[in-house]
Amino acid sequence: MRMARYLRLVLLFLLTLLCHLTLQGQTIRVLVLDALNGKPQEGVKVNYFCQYRYRNELPPKSVTTNSEGFADVPYTCGVDAKIEIGVYAPLPKEQCGELGALTYDEISATGIVSNPSADGGIWCPKKISKKLKPVPGQLVIFVKKPTWHQSHIAG
Repeated sequence: MRMARYLRLVLLFLLTLLCHLTLQGQTIRVLVLDALNGKPQEGVKVNYFCQYRYRNELPPKSVTTNSEGFADVPYTCGVDAKIEIGVYAPLPKEQCGELGALTYDEISATGIVSNPSADGGIWCPKKISKKLKPVPGQLVIFVKKPTWHQSHIAG
């Protein structure tokens, strides 16, 4: 009886470790595009951190987009965590809308094209985002220069 309980605990530990190691070394491809013309944005700082049930892994880590607008974010969160990703474009551009925390499975299974007119950040048109199809393992985020009203009154 005691041996069976011990074996179950060892098996559970090994399964948890295997799941955690499987997620280690995975990456999420982040593509940053201009919301008005769809052009890739080079030099955008992509911040990310793990969000656990009762705490966040802070301070955020960051990577920078290349000339094609891509940044590879290493997924180092465990199976019970979500990842929070935000972008900081060189001024005067800002992130459109805001993403919530996402699981690796959500991103890797179908991919995500963010909603540029979502709450948070500045509101942006959906003209470009409507034309894009999600790519598994990829997250698309939009930026644009705020309008005069957004930068002086709304923000």
